[in-house]
Amino acid sequence: MKKLLATIRILIELGLIAAVVVLLARPPSAPALWRSSVIYGAPTKEKIAALTFDDGPNAVFTPELLDVLDKYHVKATFFMIGREMEKRPDIVREVLRRGHVIGNHTYTHPHNIELDTETQVIRELDTCETTIEKITGRRSHLFRPPRGLIDSTVFMVAEEEGYPTILWTVSADHHDAPTPRAMADRVLKHMRPGGIVLAHDGTFCTRWKDVAATPLIIEGLRKRGYRFVTIPELLKERGAGGFIYKIKAALNLYPKM
Repeated sequence: MKKLLATIRILIELGLIAAVVVLLARPPSAPALWRSSVIYGAPTKEKIAALTFDDGPNAVFTPELLDVLDKYHVKATFFMIGREMEKRPDIVREVLRRGHVIGNHTYTHPHNIELDTETQVIRELDTCETTIEKITGRRSHLFRPPRGLIDSTVFMVAEEEGYPTILWTVSADHHDAPTPRAMADRVLKHMRPGGIVLAHDGTFCTRWKDVAATPLIIEGLRKRGYRFVTIPELLKERGAGGFIYKIKAALNLYPKM
């Protein structure tokens, strides 16, 4: 009888061990698979970084940023709002003339695009794209959702229309970085090879801080051996190591918002 009880106890313990192994082998509440294709950076050991600016063009801050970028011979990517582009087409063309890249940031910049219907999302992207083509004569081929908010509907619309969805590695704008110096320090703290920096050139009057922080970010990263690329150039690095990178992105381990 004792031997039987001992055997039963061993079998129960083995069953429990097997159950734990199965649970550990499962991905931890993995998000939807589409999240693995959202881009937060590039899988590379090379010290490259992409500066990006959202919500422009602005009549004051965008030209100031262009002068800063010219001074340091840096090319950046500007994710622009369609209705703001219509107000300032000359600035849009100047951004391109100086060698920078323009991306689609929707037409009206909805506060929470995740709540929009598929039809509304399509309209936001298409109307912005029409505006970009009308002003520049070319497509953008890049998309960033307003406020970085995205769900499966937003992602699939972008995917079907041929846009990679670009988020970021680190945002210079954050409640814990109230000054240009603090913004730059935050970027330096969280930056990694192949990273994307988010800053802004529109919407709020406080964007003078982004302008002031930009030279600090450039100088700080250059001291660490970084060089700057546009988002299309960064995307070329998404080859080797892409599988590991996608797993990190899917588990939301890569970005530092």
